[in-house]
Amino acid sequence: MKKIVLFGDSLLTGVMNGETSDILATYIIDELTEMDFPGYRLVKLGKRGESSSDGLARINEAVEAEGDFVVISFGTNDSLKQKNPVDVFGDNIEEMLESFDASKVILLTTGYINTEIMTAGNNERQQLYAEKAKQIAEKVGVNVIDLYHHMTVYPKPNEFVQKFDGIHPSEEGYHFLGALIARDIKEKLLAEG
Repeated sequence: MKKIVLFGDSLLTGVMNGETSDILATYIIDELTEMDFPGYRLVKLGKRGESSSDGLARINEAVEAEGDFVVISFGTNDSLKQKNPVDVFGDNIEEMLESFDASKVILLTTGYINTEIMTAGNNERQQLYAEKAKQIAEKVGVNVIDLYHHMTVYPKPNEFVQKFDGIHPSEEGYHFLGALIARDIKEKLLAEG
């Protein structure tokens, strides 16, 4: 069975109302199956509260999982808790990406925060981290999903974020994210022929 490794912070753990769940994993698998790409299982290596430095420290977990595809998502804790300046974040992401065959990787940028709920959040800072992730992805040659952009092109981005904490995706947000990830995997599979 083919494997998709989800490696990152709490975004990839499917946090709903403060608890981890299978919501994102289910949406990814369902979307791929609907697109006639069944037979995938997910290896969930997301950890709550992690910065890019934390992820880099355990990159071997993701490498050893030997996924057919690897989805990487860090940055919100770097931005929100200001654990790493944007340049350090970029260096960490670049080192992570270089641990894999570029054709297998999908990098997610930081997303939009509802700052009315998460008042410590700063969307301008989120955008800086998203831009840095895009620059590194282009440099290394991996696919990137600009989550911040996708969330904010809609007139009501707060619908994609939980009212519980203002950070993690709502049910609609996870469905949207699952569809974006599945679409990128489909494109990679079609490119392989």
